[in-house]
Order: sequence, then structure tokens, then C-alpha cells
Amino acid sequence: MVLERGPVLTQDIGFEAYVAANWAALHRFAHAMIGNPEDAADAVQEALISVRSRWLRITGNPDAYIHRAIMNAHTDAWRKRRREYATDEVQTQAVPDFSDSVDDARHLVQLVGGLPKRQRAAVVLRYLEDRSYPEVAQILATSEANARSLVRYGLKALREQYEGESHA
Repeated sequence: MVLERGPVLTQDIGFEAYVAANWAALHRFAHAMIGNPEDAADAVQEALISVRSRWLRITGNPDAYIHRAIMNAHTDAWRKRRREYATDEVQTQAVPDFSDSVDDARHLVQLVGGLPKRQRAAVVLRYLEDRSYPEVAQILATSEANARSLVRYGLKALREQYEGESHA
């Protein structure tokens, strides 16, 4: 069962059915936003836990609500880890080796990960999730014109990063 985009009343579809139909898309969105599949799964799980108790009170499009909850869950986890590192001794972590063998998908995730948060979200929603500009605007709680601008500047920055790498 694939849900059509647009207004969906949460009373018309159960939470479990929604999650079953949309888990892969939610994880794909989170992975593109976060850049790490494990952290993405954690963010989706945390978001769904927080949304579960409010499911019947969500009005309008639950996709926008859940995408926002995923972004918030990731921000909360990041803040928590940051506080933990500030109080513990600094731990050195191995830096992943991104050599010539990195496939295109990982390279793209790395490039997208370098964008500012709102540009990254707009580009991911528009091109990975294939959302319309009004949907991107609704999810990011901004105007459609700003959503278009975020996508435009995000793509421009990606092009500049890619061309800078190919000429180096």
C-alpha cells in the first residue's frame, strides 16, 4: 500500500499502516539528511515514537509533520552527543578513508552533507523524495518562494563543489 501525497487524514489510516507503507521513504530521507544509515534509522525511530501518541491529532499532511519530527530528532541526538563530548575526555575517532573507490552514491551523500541544513533538506525533499515545491515549503515551514530559493542555492553549491573537485 503506497500512500498518495497530499492531504491525508490520520483518522483514515492507522499509524501502523502508515509506518509500514512509508518506512523506506522516511529512512531514505533521514539517510540523505544525516549521511549515516544507523543514525538515520535512530532518528526515524525516535520521530515515530514521538508521533505515535499524537497520531490522531495530526491534521493535514502527516508527511510534513513526520519529516519535521525526524529533523528534530536528529538535532536532539546531535545536541546530546555534543554535550556528552563536552563533559568527557575528547576521544579520537578514525577518519573514514574516502579514496577513489568511493561509489557515486556515497560521494553524493558527502557533497549533500556539506550543504547548510535547510538547503540540504530542500534538495533532498525536492530531488530524492520527488516532492513538489509546495510540499517542500510545507515540510520546511516556509514559503514556496523560499523553498525554491533554498533548492536553487543548494544545487548551485553542489555544482560548485563538484566542479571544484574535478578541476583539482
